[in-house]
Amino acid sequence: MPLRRLSIREIRSRPARSLLTLLSIVIGVSAIVATYLASDSAQLAQIAMVRAVTGNASLEIEAVGGASFDGKPLEPVAKLSGVKIASPILRRYSNMTVKKVTTDEEPNRAVGTDDAPIKTAPDSIRYRVQLLGVIPDLDKQVRSYTLVAGKDLQDEGSDASSVLMDASFAESAKVSVGSFVDFLTKNSKSWIQRAKVVGLVKPNDGSAGIQSGLIIAQLRTVQRWTESPGKLDAVQLVLEKSAQPDKVAEAIKEILPTGLRVRTPTLRSQVADESTVAMQQGLRLATAFALIISAFIIYNTFQMNVGERRRQIGILRSMGATRKQLLWMIVREGLWLGIIGTALGCVVGHFGAAILRSSTSKLLQIEIPPSPWSLWPYFIAVVCGLAVALLGAFFPAWRASRLSPSEAMKVVAKGEFATSRATWFWLGGSLLFSGLLVQALAIYRIVDLSHVVFGTMVMKIGLVFLLPALIGELTAWVAWMLSFFLKTEGMLARRQILRHRSRSSLTIGIVFIAMGTGLGMASTILDNIGNVEGWYSRSIVGDFFVRAAMPDMNSGQSADMPYGLAEKVQEMPGVALVDTLRFVRARSNESSVVVVVRKFNSDSQDYFDLIEGTESEVMKGVRKGKVVLGSVLSQRLDLHIGDSIPLETNEGSTTLDIVGVTNEYIAGGLTLYLESGYAKKLLSVDGTDVIVVKSDPKDHAIVERQLRALCEESGMMFQSYVDLVKVIRDTLNGVVGGLWAVLALGSVIAAFGLINTLAMNILEQTREIGMLRVVAMTRSQIRKMILAQALIMGILGILPGVLTGLWIHYVINLTTMPVTGHAVLFKIYPWLLVGAPMFEILIVVVAAMVPAERAARLNVSNALQYE
Repeated sequence: MPLRRLSIREIRSRPARSLLTLLSIVIGVSAIVATYLASDSAQLAQIAMVRAVTGNASLEIEAVGGASFDGKPLEPVAKLSGVKIASPILRRYSNMTVKKVTTDEEPNRAVGTDDAPIKTAPDSIRYRVQLLGVIPDLDKQVRSYTLVAGKDLQDEGSDASSVLMDASFAESAKVSVGSFVDFLTKNSKSWIQRAKVVGLVKPNDGSAGIQSGLIIAQLRTVQRWTESPGKLDAVQLVLEKSAQPDKVAEAIKEILPTGLRVRTPTLRSQVADESTVAMQQGLRLATAFALIISAFIIYNTFQMNVGERRRQIGILRSMGATRKQLLWMIVREGLWLGIIGTALGCVVGHFGAAILRSSTSKLLQIEIPPSPWSLWPYFIAVVCGLAVALLGAFFPAWRASRLSPSEAMKVVAKGEFATSRATWFWLGGSLLFSGLLVQALAIYRIVDLSHVVFGTMVMKIGLVFLLPALIGELTAWVAWMLSFFLKTEGMLARRQILRHRSRSSLTIGIVFIAMGTGLGMASTILDNIGNVEGWYSRSIVGDFFVRAAMPDMNSGQSADMPYGLAEKVQEMPGVALVDTLRFVRARSNESSVVVVVRKFNSDSQDYFDLIEGTESEVMKGVRKGKVVLGSVLSQRLDLHIGDSIPLETNEGSTTLDIVGVTNEYIAGGLTLYLESGYAKKLLSVDGTDVIVVKSDPKDHAIVERQLRALCEESGMMFQSYVDLVKVIRDTLNGVVGGLWAVLALGSVIAAFGLINTLAMNILEQTREIGMLRVVAMTRSQIRKMILAQALIMGILGILPGVLTGLWIHYVINLTTMPVTGHAVLFKIYPWLLVGAPMFEILIVVVAAMVPAERAARLNVSNALQYE
């Protein structure tokens, strides 16, 4: 029996319905693939960036506060038993400018001096790079790389500067062997240093192919550029094979000066991890809701599909087709659609991961190339996609296979929806109670707060399962509301809806999920946008900002800025105040933190968006060496105003009093604010990452011109407050744009489900519509009857969806605590509460137009003959 041909013909005969099923699978599968690939890329990029400087080292010596230190006292370390190689390094971030050199004269000299300034060419391109100063012979035994072009580092004279460049980065920057590049450095006499690329290298370790922006130079060259004679950032140790790292570390500790420590190189950054985890939680929440909606759509689609083919099934049963054959015929259709949808979803997810990588790259301020090939994300996506498709098709198929030939030949099968009302009450009520219980346990911190999302999902599914039990009373209430202008039509519409409680309930459920999820997520995003706006309006205060590059959130380091630059800016006419910022890595016990070092030299400025403490008391405390914690760090360590936080410093571990807690988004909120004088004493903080400039109002334009000219000459970044706010606003607007896209997608999906249900209802009402037309019911009244069906189902999904959306809004705000360090203020948006339901009602009316017109245009004589 050619049942396979019947399946193919059925799929082709309903292209719109098949496309909806495919689309729902594609959305869920692509979300899984994109989420996993983007997350893996971010994690691998973090590991690769650290491997670029840790290499094969078993141990590493560094200052506890992350500052540079004198390398001479560590010379005995290389002679200790078990130590094979002790390789000193100095690592700095810098801006690299690639531009054409029009003359071969003095290509290797330092540039940017007062007597010979070189301005950045208009067609030059700037890159943020990591400078690594090494002793080549030692470094080769720590970091394994292959020289793919040019030659290795050699001593070409004290006036020459040569560098090696990562080959993949050189290719993207269009730099070749022999090219000259400029670096912005701290050197007070010559801000810009020119170097010649003498070789291109390719890493041989696991970071090959995913690290970039690495520049290797002679140790003494980087020390000269940064005015750090004799200074090191770390000494990397490769041990003998027979050596025991713990015993070697103990021997090293005995000769280490105060303020230095030895440890195993860290391959992950807590700061970057926190940002990645927050992103993953949001993406996986969206993925879970997409899969739930997919399952409901597929189930509803195949339930309608089976209903339309009831006579076909009856004929096949009478011709000898077994129940197992019919079950497999329908399930196979779901499997085919699942395979096609899963394949398309994997492709869409692969390309969608690029968008997520771009967003994560901006969030972490690191370059994130694609992750290496991995089967796991696609395997998970295929399993989920096929499972959703098979489960969605199986239950309607199983129910259809249970019908007898005579019952299947009827237009409506009496036993099709025989599930008792008590069963729906028990099932829906159990899920609803379980979901609310999980949410309550999470809110009261009996279980982890992240479980509130799972509880919300279970609660929503429980509400959908309650609908078949309550649909009689609910439709009566809505029909009464519509009776003022659709009395007879509303009564007939309600009767048709109740004929198929499960199908109608699922359609209402799709509208309900789309409305509740969309409204809840929209309100939460708007709350968080308001929170960010409040933060930057209080914390980012200044007329102009000068920096070498954005700080790296993986390490807390930024590109070096020249010594004396802040003083030079302060001397400019019209400048009223100059403040500086510096981001420094530090540790508090086992937690990684970023210390934000600031002068706090204004008596009138509000520096913080405070959660705990008052502005006057906070500023008095900060100027006495007390600290202000970022909101996330406060929440993670459970430290608040009046407590003390331990901090590892050059003089050992010390405790600092907490005078306030501030809303914070820099470095994921894992920040600690410290006044610059105390930071220099405790952490040997040196240099500046950001110069904040305030000008006299009457000289605003003059100061802006001077700063722009200075930045153009030296290759630094210039931003006015308007520019900076525009960047933030553009980012927020992108989020809002994505928000409306999500709402629109949910509305479209709900509309398709509604159209499917109305089309099926019209098919089953064909003979009834013919009879109504005979007894003088007009086409206009037929249209109103179909519209009333759409409105009843739409209103029943939209109104509870609004209430559920408010609850989702509230509980999701609570789950932001681990990310922001405080619960984002819950705010009701009347325009959204009114506008979203009105928009959804409009979608419902538009979706009902085509089925209504089809019903109104039915031929009366043909309709009366329909069985």
